[in-house]
Amino acid sequence: MELNTLFPVQLQLCSLSSGSSGNCYFIGSSSEGVLVDAGISARRIRKTLEEIGLAMSQIRGVLITHDHIDHISALTILTKKHGLPVYCTEGTWKGILRNRTTFDLDQSMFRPLKPGVPFTLAGLSIEAFPVSHDALDAVGYHINGSSRSITIATDLGFIGKEAAASLRKANVMVIESNYDEEMLLNGRYPAELKERVNGEMGHMCNAHTARFVSEHYHPGMSHILLCHLSAENNTPEKALETLHRAMEQKGNAFHHNTVVKALPRGKRSEVFIIEQ
Repeated sequence: MELNTLFPVQLQLCSLSSGSSGNCYFIGSSSEGVLVDAGISARRIRKTLEEIGLAMSQIRGVLITHDHIDHISALTILTKKHGLPVYCTEGTWKGILRNRTTFDLDQSMFRPLKPGVPFTLAGLSIEAFPVSHDALDAVGYHINGSSRSITIATDLGFIGKEAAASLRKANVMVIESNYDEEMLLNGRYPAELKERVNGEMGHMCNAHTARFVSEHYHPGMSHILLCHLSAENNTPEKALETLHRAMEQKGNAFHHNTVVKALPRGKRSEVFIIEQ
């Protein structure tokens, strides 16, 4: 158990998994919280939560960004066995019901949300915002604790105005840095898939993410966490190198207290304490 339960935490974040093999994040306090996406097995979610001192009974719901399998695969078990409500847009819910792995989940657990309309769950104020991705009604999330906030923007081809506004106001920026352009173009993906990944409804490359961060970073951002790195077309070293180079070129520098990391693929991250 990593967390010291003698000192309650108001807001923390842990990436249970990040990447094309599965995405799932815990955001909450030391007593309750939410999952953002559920693209790994329910058993792995439970076991990983236990590693950081949390039980499934402390999860109040699952926020889904979009209906691709690496974000929703555990929903049948989470709704039927654990009774967790699923918060997502109408379009995402339709996609979930069309998926062969999740079509038979407990449909009474659906809780519809609309981008731009905040709601409260697990003591958090949550607001979805639209993103550009090849899934119907895909969103990111801006999540407020008592005095600090987290924005998760994953699986987006470019940063639109709504995503930009949510990222700029966050203390913790969890932002996709999916691929290195040179690795993608010279890699073994077929041309059609390369075009999809590199398109405006695909994913963010290291250079575009780095440019956005370098232009909008301020010392109030305590964490810059790069997420959904491709196993085939990226490395954590390349993503971070591109980010630091962009900051240098912009004449900007991270405050010494700002945590800058690439979230690991296929395993959990450390627990990031946002508010103690």
